[in-house]
Amino acid sequence: MQTSFATAALSVSTLLQDFAQYNLWANTTLTNWLRTKPDDNMAITVPSSFSSIRATLLHIWATENYWLSMICQREYTPIDAEHYDGDFDSIIEGLLETSERLVAFTDTLEDEAATGELYYDSPWVKGFRPLVQYGLHVFNHSTYHRGQIVTIGRGLGYKDAPMTDYNFYNFFAK
Repeated sequence: MQTSFATAALSVSTLLQDFAQYNLWANTTLTNWLRTKPDDNMAITVPSSFSSIRATLLHIWATENYWLSMICQREYTPIDAEHYDGDFDSIIEGLLETSERLVAFTDTLEDEAATGELYYDSPWVKGFRPLVQYGLHVFNHSTYHRGQIVTIGRGLGYKDAPMTDYNFYNFFAK
């Protein structure tokens, strides 16, 4: 069965809103799967860009939190992912709450705001870019690291990872 998508309804703001919803769905789907695994396994050290599933989730959460403050133009309150001592459930809850806040923020955007330029000033780069580019960056970043978590899980013997692909979301999860 084919599903039709009205392209006339697609705008920059609705695209950004859709990706925010997708990001929340994918984070929820992945963390629900991780909740079925032993908590002790979440901190097992593995060769990856982050040392464990726990460390990778903390990185996703901290990064979503950073970019949320940036695109909302609010004061940044960092999450110290390197020294975070909360339990695994608190990491999941923090990540999902931040993803929900990204949805709430993008839901308020009209095209003018979504395409409006924001100044970015970091140790690595300075300059102006449209808000939509920062938003898509954070969602892409989270997707990248969700993939790493699945790969780490595979190394731990987990062969039942959920599908969190954007196209799967569009056709089956919306």
